[in-house]
Amino acid sequence: MQKLKAPIVIAAVLLLGSSSACASGTTEPSTSGSSPQSEQTSSPRSNDAYANIPADQIHLAGTDVDFLWEPKDPFYGFNKYPTVARVYIESIDGGRSFSPISNQYVFPQTIGKMTIREVYKGDVQPGVQVSYSRVGGTVTYDEYWNSLNKAQQEKILRLNGGTKPTDAKFIKAKITDDVDVETGKEYIALLLPQSDQNGLLTEYSVQGYEFGLREVKGDGAEATVLNNKTKEWERLNNFVKLP
Repeated sequence: MQKLKAPIVIAAVLLLGSSSACASGTTEPSTSGSSPQSEQTSSPRSNDAYANIPADQIHLAGTDVDFLWEPKDPFYGFNKYPTVARVYIESIDGGRSFSPISNQYVFPQTIGKMTIREVYKGDVQPGVQVSYSRVGGTVTYDEYWNSLNKAQQEKILRLNGGTKPTDAKFIKAKITDDVDVETGKEYIALLLPQSDQNGLLTEYSVQGYEFGLREVKGDGAEATVLNNKTKEWERLNNFVKLP
């Protein structure tokens, strides 16, 4: 079966320079692992914790790893993941490098709240607000450092004269070619329900990287979704199976 290899940022890491995006800090792993949520108002921008940090305090980090996707099957993602829904991003609550779901350090993630608008697959109910997580996020440098394995830390030390870098307060770790999730927008999302070992914490993990979160506009069967590779708008029924 022929597959498309899409480069993904997720393994070894390097500091590549400052980012123009804004960001937010996070809490320590001993808590929920998420940043304090900004005050909720009617403005989508105010619900974005990443908007509270100056751009010059953020550096970009990343490297490449292969992600396999089946290009000939437009419903590959729809068939692969248990939940597919149209979602509205209510908030970006911050970033984390320690997941309370898996109870371990992870590649930085973005977390927040979203409302389910329409369900194409899965048992989640429209109208409910749920927590989400997505690979790629902005965290403090110390949190980022703790998420690296020993070989990754040693590589950075070698490149920095044997000392831990101190010029970056925050690190934005982003998947190659991926899109930033934005508050106040609707997306078609490929989702994986997750919970911690005690079943006390639940969230929906956005899967598929750039293939799994596509901006949507319009309503019903006439809606169109953005192809993140071609930047063209495509019919909804080219991506999801409608009833």
